[in-house]
Amino acid sequence: MKYSEAEKRIKALSSKYDINMVDGDFDVAYNGKLHVIYVNGSYEYRLYVGYVKTFKTVPFRNKLYMIMAELAMTPLDERVDEKKYYVKIYDSGIGYLNINNFTGKMSVNNISEGNGYKTKFTNKDIEELKQRDDIPLDWDKVRFEEANWPGLHC
Repeated sequence: MKYSEAEKRIKALSSKYDINMVDGDFDVAYNGKLHVIYVNGSYEYRLYVGYVKTFKTVPFRNKLYMIMAELAMTPLDERVDEKKYYVKIYDSGIGYLNINNFTGKMSVNNISEGNGYKTKFTNKDIEELKQRDDIPLDWDKVRFEEANWPGLHC
């Protein structure tokens, strides 16, 4: 399980859950109380419940525990999403490469994904885009900006 998937599933349980990366650990807080439960970011199978008394009071604790257990069992190198990048073509809020998900055509706009456009690209995606004749970019002049996943505070 990816950290991003774990966060999505936990947030679906309650809007009062917060996720933070604390010293490399995936930490779940409830109503501002840190370390309700966390998964060690350096070892597999290391799952810790903070204060048991506090943990017993959080909603959906059994589901939360199962999500965290699945994350703890996931090999470390499989927990992190592959890095994605925005392709910055020119300096402007709308100077980013967009690829239409339906037609595959290129346009330049902002970084917002949705409405049928892809704006975040993996290294593999970028290499494939460089091979396309219909994308007239000087790849030595564009900039690549890391598209950090907004939920985690790494």
